[in-house]
Amino acid sequence: MDFETAIASVTADLTPQPWAYTATDGAHLTVIPAGLREDPDCAEVLVRITDSGQTIEAGIPTAYLPGLIDALTGYRLWSHDTLDDVTVHLAPFGGGGMILALTDDPEAETAGPQVHVPEAQRLPLASALRRALDVARGWES
Repeated sequence: MDFETAIASVTADLTPQPWAYTATDGAHLTVIPAGLREDPDCAEVLVRITDSGQTIEAGIPTAYLPGLIDALTGYRLWSHDTLDDVTVHLAPFGGGGMILALTDDPEAETAGPQVHVPEAQRLPLASALRRALDVARGWES
């Protein structure tokens, strides 16, 4: 194996891989660590929702991500206003599922994109967020 192949292999192993879910209505959710050096508790995990052609992305700092994970696993309401003026809402929804919504305009009459996370995907999402949190914390110095 030559040097360039070895470097490409190591880089691929270290590059955070996104977790994605597409709901039955076509809404798409992606979770990925931002992968940028940050101060402690400031690295971000990006949550992106695309629904009906509208895409909004929120960077949730590692200091706040455990609250989202706890709300997912405990089936509780959770909300967070990010530094980039996006509000992340998580709410229980019948049958053990959750609604995850992102809003970048609090004055808007309609909500931003949202995705229904069914019971079968709730804990896999929490697991993906935990892995992304671990990777993001690795970027903190």
